[in-house]
Amino acid sequence: MTHIRLPRPKHPRTTTGALAAAGALLACAGFAAPAVADTTARSFDVLQLNLCHSGAADCYTGDDTAVRSGIATVRERRPDVVTLNEVCAHDITTMTRETGYHAEFAPAGRRDGGPYQCTDGRGDYGVAILAHPDLGAPSGAVTERTYTAQDGGVEQRVMLCAPFSAVSACTTHLSADAPDVAGEQCRELMGAATRAGRPAVVGGDFNLSHGGTPDVQDCVPDGWFRKGDGGVQHVFAAADFRFERTENLPVDGTDHPGLLVEMAH
Repeated sequence: MTHIRLPRPKHPRTTTGALAAAGALLACAGFAAPAVADTTARSFDVLQLNLCHSGAADCYTGDDTAVRSGIATVRERRPDVVTLNEVCAHDITTMTRETGYHAEFAPAGRRDGGPYQCTDGRGDYGVAILAHPDLGAPSGAVTERTYTAQDGGVEQRVMLCAPFSAVSACTTHLSADAPDVAGEQCRELMGAATRAGRPAVVGGDFNLSHGGTPDVQDCVPDGWFRKGDGGVQHVFAAADFRFERTENLPVDGTDHPGLLVEMAH
């Protein structure tokens, strides 16, 4: 279900202003001012996109429709973190230039060596993270890792984790052909995410569903929560975040919706 929603402010939200003003009036009138609790919270949104842009999958449209639609969605919603799957290095260059976001990209590998390539000379194929300018550039070592478990296909699935000033973000695109392998990859990824040493979020196309076999819920670490699009895209967040709502967004040129998960931090 989709609906129009205005962009969320990137500054802390507070409900204490009216109470503080009331307290000042009471104090002037000779009454004791009530205690005001600190209820400030900053909005924090994660947008997960699978743009189906390798050129090899049936959902590829043969043009930049998905990339243009993804850029439009980022500009409209201004999420803090965007996790991207099935994208080309060329796509990420375009998206950073047109959104102002910082980017990290990790190419998928090939079983016979070297990076997996997009068609038509569009560069390496893989996963990426875009970070709102407010988060700054990565403030530590970026993790690019090929999973220990692989399904025997040509593509070697990878994880990408980037530590920013106040949050770490990870993304991945897990095995589509072997659910048990995807389950092992999911556990390996979440193990890395929990060792990030700061509040962390993870978004991706896990090729696992809630209630499936294996169940994507089985790789949620203690103290974390998971929210999905009703299919195989999911966002995980540590207990530092408070969940508010999800929304599936239309994205042209791909067979996946955009998954927006709104939180407070």
